[in-house]
Amino acid sequence: MDQKRHLKLQSANNTNEEMILRFLLLSVCLVISSVALNARSIRVNNVAQYNIHVKALVAGDSIVLANGVWNDAQLIFKGKGEQGKYIYLTAETPGNVTLEGESCLQLSGEWLYVFGLVFVNGHSPRKTVIDFRTSSKDFAYNCILTNCVIDNFNQQLKTSADHWVGLWGKNNTVEYCYFGGKTNEGTTFVIWPDDINSTNNRHFVFRNYFGYRPPLGVNGGESIRIGTSQVCSNNSGSVIEGNYFERCNGEAEIISNKSGGNEFLNNTFFECEGSLTLRHGNRALVAGNWFIGNGKANTGGVRIINEGHQIFNNFFYRLRGEEFRSAIAIMNAIPNSPPSGYAPVKNVIIANNTFIDCTLPWSFCVGAGERNRTIQPESTHLINNLVYCPNVSELIKSYGNSSGITMNNNLMVNNKGFYKTTGSVSGEVFSAKAGTLEIAYTSVKAKNLNFIKKDILGQLRTDGVVGAFQNKGDDPKIELASANNCGPLWYKLLKASN
Repeated sequence: MDQKRHLKLQSANNTNEEMILRFLLLSVCLVISSVALNARSIRVNNVAQYNIHVKALVAGDSIVLANGVWNDAQLIFKGKGEQGKYIYLTAETPGNVTLEGESCLQLSGEWLYVFGLVFVNGHSPRKTVIDFRTSSKDFAYNCILTNCVIDNFNQQLKTSADHWVGLWGKNNTVEYCYFGGKTNEGTTFVIWPDDINSTNNRHFVFRNYFGYRPPLGVNGGESIRIGTSQVCSNNSGSVIEGNYFERCNGEAEIISNKSGGNEFLNNTFFECEGSLTLRHGNRALVAGNWFIGNGKANTGGVRIINEGHQIFNNFFYRLRGEEFRSAIAIMNAIPNSPPSGYAPVKNVIIANNTFIDCTLPWSFCVGAGERNRTIQPESTHLINNLVYCPNVSELIKSYGNSSGITMNNNLMVNNKGFYKTTGSVSGEVFSAKAGTLEIAYTSVKAKNLNFIKKDILGQLRTDGVVGAFQNKGDDPKIELASANNCGPLWYKLLKASN
């Protein structure tokens, strides 16, 4: 596959230039493919023309939507491209093609590439705005959705539920898109690992900008959900990497993990009133994420349910959530829990994370006794964490029997100095800056964990230390996901000019 996995941008100073270059390179590639490979580029002015020409496209061809407003455009994009030779659906000029009124897009087939579409001033006539399937049997494989926008594209009634993106099939990529302003019920972005056609899918969700979502007041306001309770034993294997979540306040779950084997890497959660919730499913990897609360009420970190998770190299900064929305919240479980309930927390490692100025860094056995949640966590380990919260006294709160949670080599500081508890160590804590953020690091040696090769900034842990930062970050290899490098640059420039 030629999907752009694990792209590393080298400095904040060249972010805009690099994104502009991406756009120019795409344009050049389209021209080259049309000339060198004798592929066709067909410009269409309305839905009727689109419906005629889209059926005849073959690998290398492109269909181009003419500039203007496409009202009530319900587009179906089906085709069979080839690896390195996509079939393209693009806007003539990104930002000058808007799909409005009752508009939506369905795509299925192989090696399709969608670029530059903007959905505004309307809502989907279906349950999904952009759906990676055209029927219950026709899914998308190895397809890319890039530099597209869904902005305030809401149903007329708040209680009318829909999703903005639905990912089916396998090996699809959604990158550099903007999704903001959803106010009606329904998860913004859903991955569906429902059957053999969509399990073990390795979908890649990269450098997208999830904009403001106001509180919904009921369940169903997540920004991302992977699976459902009915299929939570299925393996999805999706990768959510390098995305920016800004004030995603729809409900207590910003991301709801409900399937197995998913990875949440190097994302930024900025002033979001909720948590990354490992609600169902096993073996999640949560690494390199930045949870930036800035002292806002209800801002949370990671809530943990089920088993086999690894949570390391994350940074939790000035979070104000407690109990369910604590920086780390480890839940109690229900005996013989149904799929929709609370399965036991087992075999979880929480290591080399850094917590700064959080109201309640660690909550254990959350929900104990409520709704029959009587099963305590077991084989859960907190190792090599740095907790620096000099303004609070309570760093750990246990709501039940937490004997199944072990702590080892954690450096913890509260308002009285070094916090002495089982598994705690003392040592000097240093402060530094990562952009505008205050970070903390230490020289206290870490217990060796072979699976942690680098720190949150991509620096090698040759001689590992406690916390997410190996040092003050003089030579970062990974750029923090931000409003500057996520989503389509041209759309941000367009909004800024209006």
